[in-house]
Amino acid sequence: MNSLALVLESLKYEINIGTLSELESEGQPLSYLKLPTKRLAQDIAKLTAAMIQSLQDDTFAPLKVHVSWISKIRLEQGFRLPELMAFLEHYEKTVKDTMSLCLKNDLPRLNIFRREFDSLLDRVRVYLTEYFFVLYEDTVFRQFEQLRTINEITACMTSSMHLNDVLDFIVSSAMRLFKADCGSILLTGKGSKWNAPIATAWYQPNSPILISETVLDTDTPKVIEIKQGEALSERLITVLQNEQLCSVKAVRLYFQDSLIGIVVIGFRTDHKFTPIEHTLFATFANHASIAVYNARLYGDADTKLKQQVHEVTVLLEQKRAIMQCMREGVIAINTDGYINIVNNEAERLLNINTDLIGKHIIDVLPNSRLPTVIKTMQAEYDQEQEVGDKVIITNRIPIIVAGEVIGALATFRDKEEVKVLAEEIIGLKSLLDSMRAQSHEFANKLHAISGLVQMKQYEKVSELITLMYKNQQEFVSFIVKRIKDQATAGLIIGKISQSTEQGISLRLHARSKLEALPPTFSSLAMVTVLGNLISNAIDAVDGVPSERKVIDVYVYQGKRHLNIKVSDRGCGIPELYKRKIYQRGFSTKRGSRGVGLYLVKKEVAMSGGKIAIQSQENQGSIFSVKIPIRER
Repeated sequence: MNSLALVLESLKYEINIGTLSELESEGQPLSYLKLPTKRLAQDIAKLTAAMIQSLQDDTFAPLKVHVSWISKIRLEQGFRLPELMAFLEHYEKTVKDTMSLCLKNDLPRLNIFRREFDSLLDRVRVYLTEYFFVLYEDTVFRQFEQLRTINEITACMTSSMHLNDVLDFIVSSAMRLFKADCGSILLTGKGSKWNAPIATAWYQPNSPILISETVLDTDTPKVIEIKQGEALSERLITVLQNEQLCSVKAVRLYFQDSLIGIVVIGFRTDHKFTPIEHTLFATFANHASIAVYNARLYGDADTKLKQQVHEVTVLLEQKRAIMQCMREGVIAINTDGYINIVNNEAERLLNINTDLIGKHIIDVLPNSRLPTVIKTMQAEYDQEQEVGDKVIITNRIPIIVAGEVIGALATFRDKEEVKVLAEEIIGLKSLLDSMRAQSHEFANKLHAISGLVQMKQYEKVSELITLMYKNQQEFVSFIVKRIKDQATAGLIIGKISQSTEQGISLRLHARSKLEALPPTFSSLAMVTVLGNLISNAIDAVDGVPSERKVIDVYVYQGKRHLNIKVSDRGCGIPELYKRKIYQRGFSTKRGSRGVGLYLVKKEVAMSGGKIAIQSQENQGSIFSVKIPIRER
């Protein structure tokens, strides 16, 4: 058996109990804490068992089965993906803490096991993300199919004057949507209690009437369910056996508190209704009720037809307006590649003024990849694509109805617009941090001015205000003069103010210079890298003597490289941790998620740069970053 599997097997009780305790102590995610403790403990135990089995068999299959199962359950319960990821973080922390206690005297083995566990859990996270989005996408398209069916029923009600045609369409739509084997709509009549104008796929024509008479005697509201094996009357047991039905679902038809009929569908295989399906089935019944009432009340449906057509037209116009108001471009094609949906934003981004409906996508956008998405039936998310002189960020998904691809849809937005929005948000955040820190400092100076005024030392007030203004102007002017990128300058000003408030001296090197950022290194990337390095330095000097609370920042744009250096005289980094500090999730700070240096490393690598560290424990650290000025 795999060594890590043996360790997890021996510690599985502590892992399962510890994960529950971790969730309770953290109090997050709340959705998990709402689950029954016994059920939650069982789910944790199953995850641990799947971990052990995958390690033992050297295959990811057991974990894949467990993750698929739990993802489906959690999505039906209304859980979001971040909540599942948060749960995995608590589980990971518990497992590592437990292994650390068990193997505290065997650090080499502990490190090996932790790396192996990290690798396995990373696969779990990747598969969970992919599968959860597949489920979510399937749910969205299933709901789209349900909405489409309801719209079709509404259209049928407005276009057909024959009641039986409408009821037949409702029954067949319900059977198709819920995958039922038989169905019927029964109406109350004068000669007999029930008559069945619509009955589909029953072995015996009288069966739906016998079932409906039983349903009439129950007091259960909304959707009524009858199953094999329940306490049923002999007559009903006989009907279910003759029809070979596992279960029956039924809804009474009411209008203005009057019972006017019943909708019945039967299943010859096991079928469990979701809450959404219960609501949808009740909606089918409501449409049938309206159809029956309209037919009985009006006879001639001309007036009703015009009203329903108007409502459908208004609904379509509303949907069209929503489509045109979207800030993302939207374009959709059918299976033959011809465009059938396009909004104004798509035409603007594509810089096309002619009508695109009916044109082939290859003639309009040769590199759209929508025909490929139709063939592969695989969605593509957050892909960069060149359109003329623009680069857009696009998502492409196949449109699947009843298991068949009927087209593909793409949504996209100008990459530069997305970048500008992100950089504006980063700049605003830096400005807010700066203003928040400076407001505290300014309040202290106002107190000093107030005291001098009360003492009638007006000359001193003038001197103090002049000195304040001069220092502030020199402080801001120096940074803005040396650092021309606004987001970077705002970040430095904010961090200096924040540090001053905490009793830390943060100094920008006098030779610092930044005219413009390299093309591969955006303002957002710069703020991510420099901001995280300074934040880490602030944390590092927390708790050291006041004379060591010093941070030096150096930003210099040379001919070949942009150099960034952040040094501190803080606690330093132990030799043992130097290789781990860039790993996602690793942190020596309590409560930290361990993503700061991970993001720094990622941004530096994406720009083709390098990062180095010099650090001695209890002496301080120096982080050095080099970003190439030109693309290679």
